[in-house]
Amino acid sequence: MTRFSLYEGTSGSKRKKRSNEEEDDLKKRTCGVEEETSESPENEEEESNEIGDEAEDFEEIEATGEDGVFRGGNTDGEFKFRIDPDVLDCSICFEPLRPPIFECRNGHTACSYCCPKLLNKCHFCCEPIGRHRCLALEKVLESITSPCQYANYGCRAVLSFAEKASHEEACSHAALFCPISNCTFSGSKSLLFTHAKRMHGNISKNFCYDQPFLVVLEKHQPLMVLLGEDNHCFLLLNNHDIFPGNVLSVICIASDNTEYDFSCELRVITRESSLRLRTSAEKVKKWNGVHPRRAFLVVPDGFDTTNARLRINVYINKSLSSGVLK
Repeated sequence: MTRFSLYEGTSGSKRKKRSNEEEDDLKKRTCGVEEETSESPENEEEESNEIGDEAEDFEEIEATGEDGVFRGGNTDGEFKFRIDPDVLDCSICFEPLRPPIFECRNGHTACSYCCPKLLNKCHFCCEPIGRHRCLALEKVLESITSPCQYANYGCRAVLSFAEKASHEEACSHAALFCPISNCTFSGSKSLLFTHAKRMHGNISKNFCYDQPFLVVLEKHQPLMVLLGEDNHCFLLLNNHDIFPGNVLSVICIASDNTEYDFSCELRVITRESSLRLRTSAEKVKKWNGVHPRRAFLVVPDGFDTTNARLRINVYINKSLSSGVLK
């Protein structure tokens, strides 16, 4: 549900005035009851408490729809509501509405993207549409603000309705998912780091950037979790199902919008020969089991006859993303 604030303005003053008048009327009716009745002090006290409760309920009343979808409260000069976000989507393309919004003379609306596609004819009544804007709805949309859904993970952005979807899709604080099969954990970068270290420590290894380190894998071990010094999590993937050998690659569990890029080098060395891969680490928020197809290192069966396990020299570098101003 979308939560937004709507400033009171003049209409809010009218509502306050109306509320005060109704409350005064309630008090007058209360006085009338007390004058007309001559009950015992105990009954009078009970009645006074009931009336006090009624007045209290009146002061705290919230605008609530019968179905519970629409709620509002007046706090600190603002009205706060909860509304089904589908109501604020274009009924044609189902994308969030954003100005300019057009309406036909019968009040049906369409976004500026859909109007030309409909040849400026309303999809409900075939009346002309695309010349008259729905300014009232545009003002409502402009007043809607809500925090990013990843606020609990550190994002402090307060967003308009129009920019909310695009921001959350690229938010650097978006939830990251544990790559281990059958594990349903998700959380921020730091939480995922802690989770991997505590719950999957048997297949995890800490490392420092710009320093080579050795990883030893069983030939049928699917992955190793590499834990960076800045709480970034990487996966050293080992695919042994396609080639007669092992296919090695590296990915980073991170949002595409993170401020850093990562490059890596994998080396498998024997006495007679060596294999090496240099590439950038692909960034994914959730690994779905698909191995990178752009860059990988193939280690053929029998390449290292002296070891039953894979001995991989790994080097990972971190640099500021080209999209971030220094």
